[in-house]
Amino acid sequence: MTENTRRPTLADVARKANVSMTSVSRLLNNSGPIKQDTRHRIEEAIAALGYKPKRSAASRTSGTIAVLTGSLLNPYFPEIVRGIQEEADNHEWVVALFTLTDHPQHQQQILQRLSKRSVDGIVLMGSAPFPGLVELRDRYQIPLVIINRKLVHRGVGCIIVDFGYAGYQAAQHLIGLQHTRLGFLTPYPNADVSLGRQRGIEAALAAAGLSLRPECRPVITPGFDMDAGFHGMGILLALPDDYRPTAVIAYNDAVAMGALHAVVAHGLRVPEDISIVGFDDIALAAHTIPPLTTISQPKYRMGKLAVQTLYQIRQDPEHSGMCTVLESPLVVRHSTVPLATSRMP
Repeated sequence: MTENTRRPTLADVARKANVSMTSVSRLLNNSGPIKQDTRHRIEEAIAALGYKPKRSAASRTSGTIAVLTGSLLNPYFPEIVRGIQEEADNHEWVVALFTLTDHPQHQQQILQRLSKRSVDGIVLMGSAPFPGLVELRDRYQIPLVIINRKLVHRGVGCIIVDFGYAGYQAAQHLIGLQHTRLGFLTPYPNADVSLGRQRGIEAALAAAGLSLRPECRPVITPGFDMDAGFHGMGILLALPDDYRPTAVIAYNDAVAMGALHAVVAHGLRVPEDISIVGFDDIALAAHTIPPLTTISQPKYRMGKLAVQTLYQIRQDPEHSGMCTVLESPLVVRHSTVPLATSRMP
């Protein structure tokens, strides 16, 4: 074979694209991040030279999904992770789990770790997109799916429930039970999820000629959700009898469980003295005493859909605004009863 007819090599591609051989290998084997302009130069060089890489069984490695999750002490997140893992197994993808905190330094450390490894998709849950995450997605063209936050951006998918309608359902259920003094307990008052649910609660109350009074949505010190629920319910129970809510809606089931504990610790009963509604319908919600009325989320399905959406984005990287809205039905158990059967203060 002469010089003019020999097959082009990896080194030829690197020279023509004016990049290192490592960069070419990284793109061909999907073994690390590649900047978009570098990717284009390499792909143009491959096309111009007619380069055809030798593909071995070892080179066909599985992809990796980075899952950025809130605290795994909250059973809500492991149920989503289970769906992610099972769907990832179907695609022979590996799942790498990163637990988030609110500290910017920790978030930046996660971004640095992601930029140094081969990642084929990112799933974010339990947090809004933090500084640098979308920029990382754009720089390395990594598909991103966000659970329970909405972001319209190229290469980003969202899986959400209607927070406002969920809050509306919870309040409407209690209003239908003749409760007129409702409380709302959330350790995250400025989060999109909390604000959406509060708007739904206020809409249901307004439709009935009622309102959510400021003293019935106390400021709670952020922390572990059950502790926050216990603390917040303690504030509500300290209100005068004529102001104390007869029913309370909690940010999630963990907060609701802490609130339930506080009611019992104060010598009162759920639901006879105070009805309680949670959100999420985690597995433990059906086994509290009494079993918890809650707004359900299809957590396992959300996890599977997250991976399916990543796959769709990989097939069509230019797709933007891919948002799936899922149902959030009310699950009525024994933590809510009509006011007429309650022991009124």
